[in-house]
Amino acid sequence: MFGSGSKLTFRDFVQGTWGSFDTPAGRVDYIMTKARLGGDADAPERQLTKSLAPVREVMDAGDLDFNQLLQRDLDDHRVAGKLIPYLFKQQMTGPAFFPPIVAVLLPFRAKKPTTFPALSAPIPVNHDEAPWQEEQAGNAFRIHRLLDADGNLHPANLGKLWWNQSESSLVVLDGQHRAMGLLAVERTLSRTWQGAGMQFRPFYEHHVEQLLREHQVTEADLAKIEVPVTVCWFPNETGESSRPHEAARKLFVDVNKEARPPSESRIILLSDGKLSNVLTRSLLSALRGRTENHLPLYAVEYDNPEINGSRPARWSVMTNIHLFKMVVKRCIFGPPKYLTNLGQPFGGREKLEDRDSFMREQLDLVSLLPPDFSDGGRQYTVTGIGETEFPLGRAEEMVGRFMDSWGEAILTLLSKTEPYKAHAAGLATFKESWDTTHNHSALAHDALFGGVGIYWTLRDSYDEYQRRRSDTKGKMPVKTDVIRAWEALKEKEAEFEEHRARAYLNSTTPLSIKRSKAAFGVFNTHACQLGMLMTLASLWEMRKNQPGGAELKDLPAFAASLVSAWNAYFELDRGKARDRRNAFSKDASNSINQIVNMDTPNAVYFRYFWLQALAIPSAWQHIAPWLIDRTAFDDGLSQARRLYLDLCTKQQSNALKVSQPALGPGKREEKAAELATNALKKALRTWFEVSDEEFEAWRSAHPGRSIQAELDLDDAFSADEDPDRE
Repeated sequence: MFGSGSKLTFRDFVQGTWGSFDTPAGRVDYIMTKARLGGDADAPERQLTKSLAPVREVMDAGDLDFNQLLQRDLDDHRVAGKLIPYLFKQQMTGPAFFPPIVAVLLPFRAKKPTTFPALSAPIPVNHDEAPWQEEQAGNAFRIHRLLDADGNLHPANLGKLWWNQSESSLVVLDGQHRAMGLLAVERTLSRTWQGAGMQFRPFYEHHVEQLLREHQVTEADLAKIEVPVTVCWFPNETGESSRPHEAARKLFVDVNKEARPPSESRIILLSDGKLSNVLTRSLLSALRGRTENHLPLYAVEYDNPEINGSRPARWSVMTNIHLFKMVVKRCIFGPPKYLTNLGQPFGGREKLEDRDSFMREQLDLVSLLPPDFSDGGRQYTVTGIGETEFPLGRAEEMVGRFMDSWGEAILTLLSKTEPYKAHAAGLATFKESWDTTHNHSALAHDALFGGVGIYWTLRDSYDEYQRRRSDTKGKMPVKTDVIRAWEALKEKEAEFEEHRARAYLNSTTPLSIKRSKAAFGVFNTHACQLGMLMTLASLWEMRKNQPGGAELKDLPAFAASLVSAWNAYFELDRGKARDRRNAFSKDASNSINQIVNMDTPNAVYFRYFWLQALAIPSAWQHIAPWLIDRTAFDDGLSQARRLYLDLCTKQQSNALKVSQPALGPGKREEKAAELATNALKKALRTWFEVSDEEFEAWRSAHPGRSIQAELDLDDAFSADEDPDRE
């Protein structure tokens, strides 16, 4: 009854208790079984261990579609250092036990996600001298459920599942760390670290061999290690129109909603509950097919496992997924006051209905979707679509509209504006120059340019190595390829800085490298990048009121004009004392950038810098055809400048409280205003071709609030607050 069957063509097989349940992902069928280490190599339980696969081994990292991502990143350091020892170690308080691993059968062909053939209608069959109900999805998988003497499903609920590895993969949905622990031991014992798992061998093989020796683990001991596994599949997600990978993502979110919170990066990559997450993922997926003239995906950090990841952590990356999410929220959802009123700092509560209404306008959903329609059994009106209420069945159309307009415009600015183009170019030459002959060098290379999550595993492994070095009283810990890889990464940072300085400043002298690093210390902040992209959105709002109005299809061309304008600005006075490529640096002479911290809400002040750069004649000529009536631009620039001057005045006042505490409030306020005004005047003269006469004329025409009112101006958020955080 329990054999795999000699006449069957399917190689992979599990048997156990079957069941079914309904979830937000739809109907899920499952078989409860177990995976084993050791024992008969051909036993189904031993074969199941070999079949469990993390997503990173099922799909090529370079082909990863972010809409098909199912899991959190694997923490190989945690698996090797904690979970595997737990399997081998004698427990003083009882046996080692792992909760069930949940795996789902999904269709893949040549590592590409696909669909299953349609599942056949149930038929009775005889197999292993017992009656069964059989269903089969082509050559992909087959299901048997035991029948009783009357032809009904047997109350014992015995079931079998076969699948074909050329068309199906058993992907771990929950418990991937437990599964990787079993896999690592199995592959080390059987010397099968080849194929997709080969790159992870250095994290495990030496460690597992050492543990086997230390704990004197025998084959008989391993045969006793059994782990419960629930193998799932989606019976209603077969056939050409099925979406099994989407169903798996939904099931993952449902299974893990009560578990330890995943990182913010992972929430964005997985959740379909917010439209902003869906649009953010589309930006990342679009970078997969980009040419070398565009931002490479490895310049974007999207796998940070920390709960809060508001800033990129890797020195090689230019930006991260959180910046993409903030750009989507501010440029698509607004609310519009932050884009139309350039004197408005972030602050206060934002009404969801205002944000949803603005999103519908920004994507022109009225021209994309019918007024009333049904999707997934629910009724929708186009005027009711919003951040949390949107039709998943029409999501591809909405994503297409976004990517053809705003998405392409956003990626154009981040890919082709000179500082970011230079960072990407420097990173590309750095990547190509890397010698990957040695194992540790290949690991380090993969941590920056390939495998998702490897960087963090190297970091954690090195931290543990350092702790063991400091705690040891005898034998020093072995310096493995993993440790050497992290050391190589630290050494490579200076080499990357040289490549980037060459791409940005055409020089690799120590002074040029220093200036390049200072410039990108600003350019690569969320505040600076969000400020640039909010400039795009604010100018597009002005364009809407220009003669002829604004058509969504023209947004990418408008973004390209902005790139030309900013690049013309950065081209000015190259090689001279006033090299515009250093204009935003805090340590530049008479720097425009007096912002004390680089927190994300300060993007409104960086927007002013980007606007001011456009006002120079050689830059303005590129966007003049789009803004024929310049009045709105000049008014917005004045609003932004006044807002920034108010900030500088407040900062000067705070500094004077410390440096000159004897000054009374009135004198301090007066001096703060004078210092801030003079500093801004010098910066505009030095970097933006604004004469002192023009500046004074602006002050006369646009007087600010009283000094006291200026000094009462508070930043919208404190240093640790972020309006865009989930």
